[in-house]
Amino acid sequence: LTFACMLRAATHAARAGARAGAGGSRAFSTAPTAILVTVDIEPSRVEAFRAAMAIDAAGSRLEPGCHRFDLLEDKDVSNRFMFYEVYDDDEAIKFHKTTDHYKAWADFKAEGGVLNQTVAMTSAVDFTK
Repeated sequence: LTFACMLRAATHAARAGARAGAGGSRAFSTAPTAILVTVDIEPSRVEAFRAAMAIDAAGSRLEPGCHRFDLLEDKDVSNRFMFYEVYDDDEAIKFHKTTDHYKAWADFKAEGGVLNQTVAMTSAVDFTK
């Protein structure tokens, strides 16, 4: 493993432990909700998109009900991105949409630049806590 991989794993484990409390494990009354969003961005707006998403992703990762927020870029289509988000439940998703960091994404969308968007709401079946 590279140092960066180990550091990321340690950071993730520390965050998970802080969320879970002293016990270090987490019990869910229901399966977490995972959201897969795919967007095609106007090529001239990709840098503005990346800036907005850097704000949204960083803030989202600090939310108590958010387990994961990843921004992925398609290897073959340079203006296509995916978000992979995992939340405790619908209440955590509702809270997420009220935050200032989410507003960075919402404002970007309102200004134009999203050519296409699909959203898949899923239940995490085999989920690493």
